[in-house]
Amino acid sequence: MNDKIIFGIDFGSKRSGNTVIAAFRDMRVDFLDTEKGVDADAFILNAVDHYKPDIIFLDAPLSLPGRYCNISGCECYNFRHADVELKAMSPMFLGGLTARAIAIKDKCVAMGIEVFETYPKAQATKYDLKKRGYKGNKLALKLCADLVAESVHPDIRLCKKEIITWHHLDALLALISAMCYLQGHGKVFGKPEEGLIYV
Repeated sequence: MNDKIIFGIDFGSKRSGNTVIAAFRDMRVDFLDTEKGVDADAFILNAVDHYKPDIIFLDAPLSLPGRYCNISGCECYNFRHADVELKAMSPMFLGGLTARAIAIKDKCVAMGIEVFETYPKAQATKYDLKKRGYKGNKLALKLCADLVAESVHPDIRLCKKEIITWHHLDALLALISAMCYLQGHGKVFGKPEEGLIYV
């Protein structure tokens, strides 16, 4: 894993300024964030072109419910099996965000980069962050950020002060999911033919 470049991305609406990338390279984590009004999709693709990551864990649906592709055992029009297992939002409800995420994935895959769907909220559950006020006020953000940052291997340079919003923390949680996957102890939810979520 040490020689890989990894992105964990918290994916927000297109020009909200809420998209954040946690980028792992050379045993260091850096945060790349957008400003309000900036095209988040172009921002991600520019970062991909610059860093050339080996793997991306993206916090957004990367497939539709299998019912739309007539996949056997998939009868629901709103949720995939992975969404039900993790109590995640429907890709159909997220609509445009889902379409944008799939488009980004397709472009990255065409460049030879692996892209996986992840769900930071599930990673937050592993850390029991709800008890510390996950997605609450600024003090809760500091408490949660401290706990998650301290769990990162001590050889990895990570500045806790750079976790300035919940979007930054979710990007870090997405990155941690990628690290778990690469180390062989992540969890996978859903049906392979319909769409998997990696935590």
